[in-house]
Amino acid sequence: MKKIKKIWQDNSVLLVLLMILITCLIAISIVVVTYFVGNSNTKYGDRLDDIKSHPFKEEVQDDIIVKIESDKKIEEANMRTSGKTIYVTIKFTAGITLVEAESKALASLDYFDEDILNFYDIEFMIKADSTEKSEGFEIIGSHNVSGTGGIVWNNNTKIEDEEK
Repeated sequence: MKKIKKIWQDNSVLLVLLMILITCLIAISIVVVTYFVGNSNTKYGDRLDDIKSHPFKEEVQDDIIVKIESDKKIEEANMRTSGKTIYVTIKFTAGITLVEAESKALASLDYFDEDILNFYDIEFMIKADSTEKSEGFEIIGSHNVSGTGGIVWNNNTKIEDEEK
């Protein structure tokens, strides 16, 4: 007992600082685990909590694909969903212009219900093979829930050297 009293008297400041340090490390660990690691079981966290009230069923997806493929200039279309994003891939016949393909993709938004358009982001991947008379293209566009209502296309213009 005398040894403990002597150690306390000699090192009381260091022992108090050590206890404060241990308390701070425990508090920081709790904050890190709570906010950064979390307790979610999905890779999306709580972003998909409301998705059950906005179902996008396979039958509806198949109907939309059939409507898109009914156009003669479209060879193939497919769709998949991941989280709150719907990915639509449309392959056009060779010889179609990029502007015409973009307008057909924009028109395909009419096939989606208003509830789906207001909850899901839609990513379009449109492509066409090149021919002797036209260049092929492969371009991605996005329709966001918080966007303007249209599709925003990426800029895939080729940059040519000015030296040539």
